[in-house]
Amino acid sequence: MADTPPPLSVTVAGSGAVRAHPTRGGPCYVVTVNGRNLVFDCGRMAVHNLSRFGVAVETVAEVFITHLHFDHICDLPLLLLLSWNNGRTQRLPVTGPKGIAAFLENGLRQAYSADIKSRMGHGKNADYLEWDTTELTKEGVVHHTPELKIDTLITKHGGLLNFNYRLKTPDKTIVVMSDSEPDPRIVDFCRDADLVLIECSGTKEFFDTVPWGTWHTTPEQVGQMMRDAGAKKVVLKHLVIESFRDNNPQVSEGMAETIRNIYPASEVFVGADGMKFDL
Repeated sequence: MADTPPPLSVTVAGSGAVRAHPTRGGPCYVVTVNGRNLVFDCGRMAVHNLSRFGVAVETVAEVFITHLHFDHICDLPLLLLLSWNNGRTQRLPVTGPKGIAAFLENGLRQAYSADIKSRMGHGKNADYLEWDTTELTKEGVVHHTPELKIDTLITKHGGLLNFNYRLKTPDKTIVVMSDSEPDPRIVDFCRDADLVLIECSGTKEFFDTVPWGTWHTTPEQVGQMMRDAGAKKVVLKHLVIESFRDNNPQVSEGMAETIRNIYPASEVFVGADGMKFDL
């Protein structure tokens, strides 16, 4: 008898950030709830990595986007086009900040109009390419069923409308944080979470050398927030610093160790493409 899949799992499909990296795709995380694959962000290499890690794009049930920086959305048109090409037979719900509808209209329907027309010529049904966008302008609950509630928190990041997502099943809580400046409300948002995916783009010393350093959180800030929240597992993602430090994974392990020293009661993982957690 085949093993029964767990009712709840999290797969890191992309642990990296903006710059091309040999072993880290751009931001992309899959939360599988009772067989439904929910994708959070869809950055560089996301579609390739979904396939690598056993998530066929046509099985994606819903997409949630944190913000409109290109490294978080550049593969979204490809996900929609390829899942349609591979046999998707329903409109794909896409939730994200205001502007995501225009991005898909311009970056998919208009940009690939000749391709779409060509494929319709050999029998593809254009209705199945379609998507349903939910544009967010304020924080709150965005999904609520007996098996899953998803709510959001807005935090500051680079002047963009920026959403973090918390998923609650009857017995588990998962938080998918966006890139973010530190915010005291993150503590309550992550309170007692079973798993938190949180950006740890670099150290304070590194951030002092780049103009966008104030847009992100340091390992010390991550450790303090996760300690105060009582998060059980902490997974570090969006590891920008490696792309500036000769792709040295030890620099990320050093950040993780800083967090462990602040919050020794938690399990702290350096995210890696393909890492999976069954909850």
